[in-house]
Amino acid sequence: MVDSENDAFLLDFGLNFSRWGEFFEEFLNPRTGRILHDLLKLNMVPRLNIYREDLFDGKFEDPVNYSFLFLSHAHADHTGMVGLIDEKIPLLMTGETLAVMNASVKTTNSNVLIQLDGKKRRKASEKDVENGIRPDLTVSGRSKDTEELERCISFPEKTELDDYRTVEMSTLWKDDLFVEPVYHSVIGAAGLVVKVDGFWLAYTGDFRTGPETPEEERYWLDTLGEKRLSLSLRTFQFFEKLKDKRPIVLIVEGTRLAREENVENTEKDVYENATKVFRKTKNLILVDFPVRHLERLFTFLKVCMENNRKLVLMPKDYAYLIEMERVEPLWKLSEEEKSHIRVYHPGKLTYINLEKEALIKAKSEGILIPPNEINYSPGEYTLVAGYWDFPHILDLDENVLNGAIYIHSTSEAYTEEQEIDARRFMNWLRYFNIKPFGLKERNGSVVFTKEFHASGHVSPRSLEAILNDLKPDYIVPVHTLNPNWFVERWKERVLLNDVIVL
Repeated sequence: MVDSENDAFLLDFGLNFSRWGEFFEEFLNPRTGRILHDLLKLNMVPRLNIYREDLFDGKFEDPVNYSFLFLSHAHADHTGMVGLIDEKIPLLMTGETLAVMNASVKTTNSNVLIQLDGKKRRKASEKDVENGIRPDLTVSGRSKDTEELERCISFPEKTELDDYRTVEMSTLWKDDLFVEPVYHSVIGAAGLVVKVDGFWLAYTGDFRTGPETPEEERYWLDTLGEKRLSLSLRTFQFFEKLKDKRPIVLIVEGTRLAREENVENTEKDVYENATKVFRKTKNLILVDFPVRHLERLFTFLKVCMENNRKLVLMPKDYAYLIEMERVEPLWKLSEEEKSHIRVYHPGKLTYINLEKEALIKAKSEGILIPPNEINYSPGEYTLVAGYWDFPHILDLDENVLNGAIYIHSTSEAYTEEQEIDARRFMNWLRYFNIKPFGLKERNGSVVFTKEFHASGHVSPRSLEAILNDLKPDYIVPVHTLNPNWFVERWKERVLLNDVIVL
């Protein structure tokens, strides 16, 4: 939260997974209807006057009025608690972030609290407006032009989040605020730059860097295309614009500072490493990556196209892709790309949200394939299947699975529960004699080799170079377990107190 003499605003409102895991798990959760009470009791959310009245009718000693809540990107650790927020507080985000949040709600059994207790954020009525509720969800696209903003979030059908209309940024802070996209492992990530009491303050959100030299840029353009190169340069463009503002305070992430990482892969490296594996195998390939990470999906789609394979998506993943296409033309498939997409017909009877619609659409398009079609020619397909999807491979013949390849293209296990899941997953691979890439067993533990994954967060080397170049007066580290890394380099310019007064 940032508070000034004139106004105040919030920066992200997500789910702290480590803190959540201290008290809750899959079958132990806060009580329906009492969720805010339970989270406050466990000191898991701040005691601020920012919550929905139907969840909390009390008041805290918090005299601040909040202009908006800025959501930097659509990962649950930044947006997962947004469903608790009072409807009077506008949400500020990019159009892409809204699209990702909307698609996630409609295609998964998400535990993100957007739909908390079944209550939806809705467009305010005239009576609501009279009572002080803002009639909009404030969304920043890549332009301040109202028509452009509306294009970024124009939904063809009614959804949980599309009842809102957009407003120009000038209705908030006029020329004293702008939102600029950055490069991260989910599209739509952005930083916020705002003038507070006459001084510029910036918040980076989560970000990573792309190609750093003209030679690297040309290689990205030649291998991954103009769309992907443009995406990869967003962080560079953000910090170039930030230099002109000369921020007195920079609130910056430092996720990777506590990790011992010798590998600094980029999406280009993922593409190259995957290509090497594809070229060497004629068997079925299974690959695991978060489909929400659309850039990674397009990496594997490109590799499939270059190796005469079809990329086979689960229905929920195809539904997600459809939703993203509807609201963001940047991710619309070309006709050639569409010809290399197939949808797997899983052997189950019930479907989550839009899965059934995705199946019907895939069937009408002639791209829905049963397991037997993969059994007939496994070398023509790459099946997107992660840990939770593996029961569906039981419909494939054992001789097809025997000798198949699995590529792990997602993050490593960070918690004890995830490590248990990883060991259990290795049982599946071992049972069917599926050869893994990107992970292996060593002394009873699962080791993640990471050659098919690129972190969504900036490396220590790049972060140090960026901050030395930008030279902010004060640095506020967030999203890090190693704030002393900042202190060692910038001494008294680093502010670590819970409450910082300038």
